[in-house]
Amino acid sequence: MLMPKTCTICEDPRRDEFDRRARIEDNIAKIAQDFALSYDAFYRHVKANHHIREVTAIPTSAELATSEDIYKEIEKWHDEAKDLQRTAKDSGDIKTALLGLEKALKCLELMAKIHGQISDAPQVNILIMPEWVTLRARIVAALRPYPEALEAVRDALR
Repeated sequence: MLMPKTCTICEDPRRDEFDRRARIEDNIAKIAQDFALSYDAFYRHVKANHHIREVTAIPTSAELATSEDIYKEIEKWHDEAKDLQRTAKDSGDIKTALLGLEKALKCLELMAKIHGQISDAPQVNILIMPEWVTLRARIVAALRPYPEALEAVRDALR
């Protein structure tokens, strides 16, 4: 009886980095090339879903290093954009100064997003939803015989 061949990629000590890249990138050939891996072996590894295993919300040290590197790079671009903006402003080139300011603000926005200070998540205002308006009316109607309770609920909802 033939035993299945062992996946050479799974046995590689750099596997965590291969798998992380395979989960976030589409270009298998590029990843294989970056790590001097056999394209065929890496392709079989990914095709067999070996790269998907116990993925947790806790980033690996490699992912943290990458995110810190990205953040440092954004900080560098931000400083450079501010320097260019100041230079353009000092030389009277208002158009370029405004462009530099715009780029600096974009970098600042990216840094705020990384820190979770700005969210791209959609905002939902339940106060204008028909279901909330109906529910609020029913709560008020049910509490009318109990003015103190009605006032307490109104205060709590404010």
